[in-house]
Amino acid sequence: MAALDSQARIAMLERELQWAHLKIQVLEERLRQRRIQLLGPHSETLSDLQLELLAEEEPSATGEEVEAETRHEPLPQKRERKPHPGRRPLRRICREWNNWFRAL
Repeated sequence: MAALDSQARIAMLERELQWAHLKIQVLEERLRQRRIQLLGPHSETLSDLQLELLAEEEPSATGEEVEAETRHEPLPQKRERKPHPGRRPLRRICREWNNWFRAL
């Protein structure tokens, strides 16, 4: 009996959580639309972060600044780091040193 009550409560909480996520999405979209309305038609192509920075951090952004920002390339993603070509793995170095000392 208690297991059914806890399962029903879990289901109810999951529905509430899903509803909260939907509400957040709607509010975020409203905020985005408000920022686009504030900054002008060229701002439609900006990312949410760019819109936030222009609207919140630079409230005096002009239409020309927004248009210039839309022409910028998006920020590059983190590139995958390659290992240094001159470095050898530690195991290999240790093995080489062991072989060298055995030869003495």
